[in-house]
Amino acid sequence: MTAPFRPLPFLPEARTEQAAGRRLRKLRRAAQEAREAFTAEGPVTALATCDLVTFPYPTLFAFSGAARTLAPYVMMLNRMQVVQYQEDGTQRTLLFNPSDYERGHEAPFYKSLREKYGDFVTTKVMTRRHGTVQEHLQALGLRPEDVDYLAFDHLHAQDLRRWLGGDGQPAYFPRAKLLVQRAEWAAVKNLHPLERVWYVEDGTTGVPEERVVLLEGDTWLGRGVALLSTPGHTLGNMSLAVATGQEVFVVSENAVATESYTPLQSLIPGVRAFAEQMGWEVVLNGNTRESSLEQYSSMILEKVFAGPSQVEGGFVNVHPSSLLTSALVSPGLHPTLTLPPPGHGAIQPPSAARHAA
Repeated sequence: MTAPFRPLPFLPEARTEQAAGRRLRKLRRAAQEAREAFTAEGPVTALATCDLVTFPYPTLFAFSGAARTLAPYVMMLNRMQVVQYQEDGTQRTLLFNPSDYERGHEAPFYKSLREKYGDFVTTKVMTRRHGTVQEHLQALGLRPEDVDYLAFDHLHAQDLRRWLGGDGQPAYFPRAKLLVQRAEWAAVKNLHPLERVWYVEDGTTGVPEERVVLLEGDTWLGRGVALLSTPGHTLGNMSLAVATGQEVFVVSENAVATESYTPLQSLIPGVRAFAEQMGWEVVLNGNTRESSLEQYSSMILEKVFAGPSQVEGGFVNVHPSSLLTSALVSPGLHPTLTLPPPGHGAIQPPSAARHAA
């Protein structure tokens, strides 16, 4: 199914530039112009952030080799955003990154960790469960049928069959459609050997085509919410942008810490020195190398689109979807700053009238 939404302005033209350096300069300008148009239309109705699971991730990838430490893993907190907004006068509910982490652990990389360290260490010491998607929705007063759309920044470690149906399984969300970049959907169906370790085998098998909406680039979903095309971490990577009236939140997997967007502010050993030596404005979450040039440019786009944090103006308002957290197993790898989780208004169940219709 093709996307019924509109594109964000200014960005498509900038993306047509072939030379990577000139494309970056054009994207930087276009991101500011697109942000102004985006915020002028008004804010979302409500936004909530829900903690799902803390899990290990290779330090080498987290900061592209910049961090000086003997700890092989950082610990990261995976989070889901629940967004309610108006689309042509109708309230919609979007779940961004509703990870079915109980099944996501079947990705080959995490299966290999269990084989190396054993179930107890990987599931009790290196992993901490905070709440499932189902539990969080119940706490917010939402039913499965209240959800209109699901979206993920990318499909690493995702198994969609419980949510959307497939491979003989019923769908937990009876109405929801998956919003996914066409490039990401094509990749997960035809994995390259360098990608395979991060994807759940058969995680999309049998998902009905009518439940999948294929996006082509930056997509404006409705008032105050958009999905930015931010390729690099994967070819079809995308980031959530939400306007609240006071600020713009961007949620991204391109980095593991907010300070990755302002590495000269980082107190993590090695990160600032590495950025200075390399002349980098941002430090990538580099577990895949489909296109590091594109990922760098995507992070600049995110940085400009989000703007400065209202909590601490020296940092930008980009929130990693998998956030670096402090842990005893990762000494020295503490975030310099952790911004409050994105939030706005109060999530409300849809009206009974809509269900009656």
